[in-house]
Amino acid sequence: MNHTTLLIFQRVAQEQSITRAAKALGRAQSNITTRIQQLEEELDVELFVRGNKKMVLSAAGRQFLDYATRILSLGEEARQALHPTTPGGNLRLGAMEATAASRLIPLLAQFREACPAVALTLQTLPTQQLTERVQNAALDCALVCLPVVAGEPACPTDIEYLGVFAEQLMLVTPADRPACRLAAFPIGCTYRARGEAFFANQPIDVQDVGSYHAMVACIASGGYAGILPQSVIDIMTLPENSHTRPIGQALTQLIWRRGYTSPALSELRQLLATASNLSSAGPL
Repeated sequence: MNHTTLLIFQRVAQEQSITRAAKALGRAQSNITTRIQQLEEELDVELFVRGNKKMVLSAAGRQFLDYATRILSLGEEARQALHPTTPGGNLRLGAMEATAASRLIPLLAQFREACPAVALTLQTLPTQQLTERVQNAALDCALVCLPVVAGEPACPTDIEYLGVFAEQLMLVTPADRPACRLAAFPIGCTYRARGEAFFANQPIDVQDVGSYHAMVACIASGGYAGILPQSVIDIMTLPENSHTRPIGQALTQLIWRRGYTSPALSELRQLLATASNLSSAGPL
């Protein structure tokens, strides 16, 4: 078992296909197949359930993927620790859909200019899922909106965070009829939880959506409400028959594993601190 084999295993697990993994890694399919077979022989366990041209992780494979991800992450962290002044390697960034859409485009352009040797990847998910991926080392850092408990962000003890953006949350509804359903991202989204809390005194169904465009389409169809940050509304066109009202502010934080550091993360933190609007946002 070596670094390359673990990378191959991780990619096959992600792609669920030898063919797609080989294409992504620029390797021959036969090489990928041999590596996976050798790894299974070494571990004396089947890592994949094979069928219908798909490679689905077995129970043992899912368990091993967690270890492989952490090993690869530690290896990358060790490599960067040996070159503390030169940003390089990989930076796996997660972000909420809202932050990616309204905040990250200029920031990532600046990051690329400052760190041309860093291969940055971006994954968008709700806050809960992003936090879990940072905790298990599937992501290096993420931009999230941690739930607030007793006036403070509910941050896990193994996570550090930096407050970055204050977001004005807006309730968007059709102007000509009451909303009886909430269009929101899946469970794990903090804005969804804020919307459910807002409607706590009246029964309301929740329709899962995968994007803000889908959310706005639901609102346009009538009968749906949505919770959108003002920064997202500023870059979208709302339906003419919609009504907006503020329902409070939310704080976007950059989170990372406690004790994790790298030149790339330090550069990203500096760029985010410079772009932060917290000094002018007022109390949250």
